[in-house]
Amino acid sequence: MKFGQVDDLNLVDFSLPSIDKITKRNLSSIRKENNFNFYFGAPGWSDVKFKGIIYPNSTSSKNFLNAYSKQFNSIEVNSTRYGIPKLHTLDKWYDSVGNDFKFSMKVPQFVTHRKDINDHKSKIKTEEFLSSIHQLKEKSGISFAVMAKYFKASQFEELEKFVNFWPSDAPLAVEFRNPSWFESSVRAEWQDLFIKKNIIPVVTDTPGRRDVLHFNLSNNHLFLRYVGDFDHPSDLLRINKWVNKISELALLGIDNIWFYVHQPGENRDRILHFYNNLIPRINKILNMDIPLLKDYRVDYK
Repeated sequence: MKFGQVDDLNLVDFSLPSIDKITKRNLSSIRKENNFNFYFGAPGWSDVKFKGIIYPNSTSSKNFLNAYSKQFNSIEVNSTRYGIPKLHTLDKWYDSVGNDFKFSMKVPQFVTHRKDINDHKSKIKTEEFLSSIHQLKEKSGISFAVMAKYFKASQFEELEKFVNFWPSDAPLAVEFRNPSWFESSVRAEWQDLFIKKNIIPVVTDTPGRRDVLHFNLSNNHLFLRYVGDFDHPSDLLRINKWVNKISELALLGIDNIWFYVHQPGENRDRILHFYNNLIPRINKILNMDIPLLKDYRVDYK
């Protein structure tokens, strides 16, 4: 994800914002049982450069997804931006992973980037996408719609129609890109809509767009898209900040965390380093026992 990337990370203030009052009030009504789910992953499994680092060096391309699922418990499927997989492909995905694995698929841009996101063709494509979610059954995670940069807050009624059309039994997260959605009065408006319709707002932590980083949450899910660079010391700082924030959110009632990391550049060991620094801290604050990622630059028997 190139959105919000910058040339000089040293110039970025990586502070996390406070949790807004509406979120705190809304989460106070959620039952807290301290049963947490921490879903985490990368934005794809087909990268051949994962071999010898994230996957065993002998892994064939047809087994990439299976190898991926042995390291991560979820995947952000960005390829569905360009089209909906055929049913036999979805069946193959389903059979390649374990029972607890989750696929979070991006809503096609045919829907999110249309002049009218609610026209007849958009609704047909949305229904096709929903059929693909159904095909994955219990292994379907959180679908996410990345709205076009030109989709503005002045189109609030279109947003409302879109989420009203979306079925309540299919979890959906929405990411805004246009700055107009993050003005304080507008945030309160869409947050209220999301609370009513149980829509999850995407929280995007990317260096060059700090406005899209917010905690106007709507339910017990945190859906985070994180852009970082483990070759830079800022990632360790940011990990600590996120661990503290997740601990705070967990106390308020957040018990499902979806954490998807984008690490630019050629070094595929970055995501391994990132999670192997994050996971022990998550285990400690949430009392979990998520295993570290295996580093296949070392021989594993």
